[in-house]
Order: sequence, then C-alpha cells, then structure tokens
Amino acid sequence: MEIIEAELVTIEGDYFIDILEEPKITIPISNDDPNAVKSAFNCLIERLKKGVFSISLKDADKDLFYHVAKEYLEQLNGELFDVHQDMEQYGFVDVGAQEI
Repeated sequence: MEIIEAELVTIEGDYFIDILEEPKITIPISNDDPNAVKSAFNCLIERLKKGVFSISLKDADKDLFYHVAKEYLEQLNGELFDVHQDMEQYGFVDVGAQEI
C-alpha cells in the first residue's frame, strides 16, 4: 500500500490538512467549508482509481489541531480503504492499478 504524506498548515488562523499529492489536496479542519471538503473528497476518490493508499501526517508541534488532524486522517484512511474495496468490486479502478 502506498503511503502519501500530509502536513498540518495554518493560514490566517485557519488550520488545513494538505495532502502532498499532485495536485495538492487541501482539507479544512478548523472552519466549515462543505464545498472545499467535497472537492477534496472527490480528488481522493479519483486518486483511489490508481490504487489503495494511506495518508500519513508529518510530525509537527503536537498541539490540539495536530491531534485533531491525526485522528481525522485515521478515520479517513479507514473510509478510503472501504471505498477502494467497493470500487474494486464494481470495476471502478484502473485495471493496471489493482494489487495482486
């Protein structure tokens, strides 16, 4: 399973998880922006077509938002794994990307 790194970033007092994939995927965790979350999830689902992966948070200051981001990614990784299994079952993954 591929591991993709992510980092916790702060922009003008708001916190985001930046998934270091090309293109970068940004998930807001300190404000309510459903369109940004939906867009990020759509990108992650598109990425799942290439194969299953896990997102790992780079070490940073272990403040409250670091722990929130870590837990968020743990839950997200479980959901991504389940979605990938469903995508395989229904033939929505690239044939060459399926793990043997």
